[in-house]
Amino acid sequence: MAVYGPSFRQPQLVTTMWMLIIVLGTCGGRAMGWTYHYSEKTMNWTMAREWCRMNNHTDMMAIQNQEENNYLRDVLPDRTGSPYYWIGITKINESWTWIGTNGTWVGNYSWAPNEPNNILGEECVEMYVNKGNSENHGKWNDDKCSNLKYSLCYREQCNQTSCKGQGRCLETINNFTCVCEPGFEGHGCQTAKGCDPFCLPDGFVNCSAVDLTVNSTCRLSCEKGSLLLGLPEVSCSMDRVWTGVRGDDVWSRIWLWSGRRPVCASYQHVLMVVAAGSMLSMSCCICCCFNHRKRKKHAQLREPEEGVTSSNGDI
Repeated sequence: MAVYGPSFRQPQLVTTMWMLIIVLGTCGGRAMGWTYHYSEKTMNWTMAREWCRMNNHTDMMAIQNQEENNYLRDVLPDRTGSPYYWIGITKINESWTWIGTNGTWVGNYSWAPNEPNNILGEECVEMYVNKGNSENHGKWNDDKCSNLKYSLCYREQCNQTSCKGQGRCLETINNFTCVCEPGFEGHGCQTAKGCDPFCLPDGFVNCSAVDLTVNSTCRLSCEKGSLLLGLPEVSCSMDRVWTGVRGDDVWSRIWLWSGRRPVCASYQHVLMVVAAGSMLSMSCCICCCFNHRKRKKHAQLREPEEGVTSSNGDI
């Protein structure tokens, strides 16, 4: 490796790098997607990868799908013949593997006709970019890693702040996409989702967050002279609906069983409901007891009198 060092570590000797931008940032400072870079000087495959790293690129080109492959085919400078562009796939344990990502994607239309021919020593891959040869344009060829070609690199745009730490960043051709965690939305997961304001007539709602984001909670209470029927605390769920936070008091258990929203009721109304419930329970009890005694008496009348024997029995 040292024999190549002076050619690439001296800034004045480094070949000018030219950037190919896949995505143009929109107004407002949104970040770009992946950017691709190539050298204007040829080098072997190993040095091509080193060139990528020394020029602050993420790594040698790792193609994720056929769409991305076709995009590179269309935007890279056309070459009328060899040398073409090294890409970041090599044979590891007899399997074609993308360096850096350990991916193994190889599309059905990736290789040029009769490639890879698996000639001994051909363990690196180049991409043909030759519009004059429609059969091979954008296709791959396995070749010896010691041959000299142009380096093709990529620089990822995803970083720790791309999705505000509230989602997973995925690089795409036209932009980067944030897969937001539950409770967040927007291009950069910058907007916290929340529930609609909780309404409690004749009561008070004291919430932990002004914007009622997911997992925020609200404590409920009623005006003087009223009793809270239901759970004293609710929480904004991942589905952006209010759910009750279980309590140990009797009203919490009743509310959980019935599924009602908490309400404020006057003590007079509550006493009337309790009294009506008690009267109903008492009526049911009396009715059940009366029916039980009636059935028992009827069963006793049907039993034979004790001491009666058959007239044909022995004396």
